[in-house]
Amino acid sequence: MKLKIKYRPSYRFQKLFRVDKEFRVIAPVTRRTVEVARAFGLGIDEEKAFTLFREFEVDINPGDIVYVTGESGGGKTTLLLMLAEEMSKHKEFMPIVTERNIAIRRNELVIHGVGESFQQALEILNYTGLSDAYIYLRRYEELSDGQKYRYKLAKALDKNAKTLVFDEFCATLDRETAKVVAYLIQKICRKMGITLVVATTHEDLIYDANPNILIRKGLGPEVEIEYFKPEPRECSLMKNIVIEQGDMRDLKSLEFWHYKGGFRGWGSKIYRAKLGGKVVGVILYTYPHAYLKARYEAFTHLRELSRKSRKSYLDYVNRCFRRLARIIVHPKYRGIGLSVKLIRETMPLLGVPYVECLAAMARYHPFLEKAGMMRIDTRPSEMIEYIYRRLEEMGFRLDMIQSKKHNLEVLKTLDKPVLKRLKKIMLKTYNPKFKRDAKLLKKVVYGDIEAMAEALKKTPIPTVYYVWKNPVYKEYPDPQNLNSQKN
Repeated sequence: MKLKIKYRPSYRFQKLFRVDKEFRVIAPVTRRTVEVARAFGLGIDEEKAFTLFREFEVDINPGDIVYVTGESGGGKTTLLLMLAEEMSKHKEFMPIVTERNIAIRRNELVIHGVGESFQQALEILNYTGLSDAYIYLRRYEELSDGQKYRYKLAKALDKNAKTLVFDEFCATLDRETAKVVAYLIQKICRKMGITLVVATTHEDLIYDANPNILIRKGLGPEVEIEYFKPEPRECSLMKNIVIEQGDMRDLKSLEFWHYKGGFRGWGSKIYRAKLGGKVVGVILYTYPHAYLKARYEAFTHLRELSRKSRKSYLDYVNRCFRRLARIIVHPKYRGIGLSVKLIRETMPLLGVPYVECLAAMARYHPFLEKAGMMRIDTRPSEMIEYIYRRLEEMGFRLDMIQSKKHNLEVLKTLDKPVLKRLKKIMLKTYNPKFKRDAKLLKKVVYGDIEAMAEALKKTPIPTVYYVWKNPVYKEYPDPQNLNSQKN
């Protein structure tokens, strides 16, 4: 046996696993096997031993990333199975989840497949890079190969696994997707203290898997082991990402992947992220909304300026603020930090003191804060709170209000007096976009529940206000999160 070991540094506490494995076979006696034995001087009745591992030792600690690679037929799968069997004897590694025991129904809805609650489901899916409203609503069979792999990881996390074992790791994926998935899995496992053991013939994933232990398995008993002390690093694909100025064509090429669809309005600046000549991300900045309650709370001097002179206030806001209106990353490249890179590198290029953003998804996925923006805690307006309260009293679920089907189901249970009160609320308090829809408004006036169900979809979604101050503009006031300080 040829065994090369680069010993792990002394700062590690070692848990040693020992593996011995050989196969013994006796060939059946046939005319052809006898001819083989005669030609090569072999004993046809003798038992033959094929050794895969002899006194092979490896020390694995909880939370380690173990990467097994080598030629096909070298025994990688056998090693994984034996390691899993040995690790199952130690509670620090249990429970162990492999691809074989992750049960997924073909028609399983992604948003229903993990988590005990909506919030928990979003957290798990966002961890694995499945951070898209349309993906949440898809069935497993409708996902791409890369998305299916991410979803398997989400299912494993939902099982509270302490050890994940993946054979033929990312073998069916294109190499770019494989690198993204390898990076994502190791990052999540490290964050959650999960031991990860993978095997693959490919060595191009070693950088992104960033293993603690690298095992190279040759044919026969040949094994090489290296131990590392890995440091956090970005996905290898990020080194080749180029961020540059873009245009509306870049936005349109990716807008399908945004839950709001196409953008309507005037863009101020568009930047794109390109990888190998392909647009993989885009960010759109536009002029700010004229009035925002959260902005008043972050910048108390603006309210006084607005009272003194509306024109001076609007001039100041349009000169000093830009709004992050869209950021879209192709689903294939989500989870590797591309959104954060796009925001962080393009905000300073706008040449204004402040960049702000109103975001719905940021409530569940804090990428804006990671990019350097400040979250401003604020309560909805009294009118919006009034709408939410009355809708919930009538049986509507705010997390389902965007569904016409849900709205119809509730509307059909309401008696005439309640429907009359709901119609009155809608006609008095609804947002301007709804009032411009004259045909729909007319149907609501006449109590058409189909129209009411459609109109309820336009209920404002709770958003979070974020703002970034350009450090170049030191003379401008810093944003204040007064509500957070009170708490």
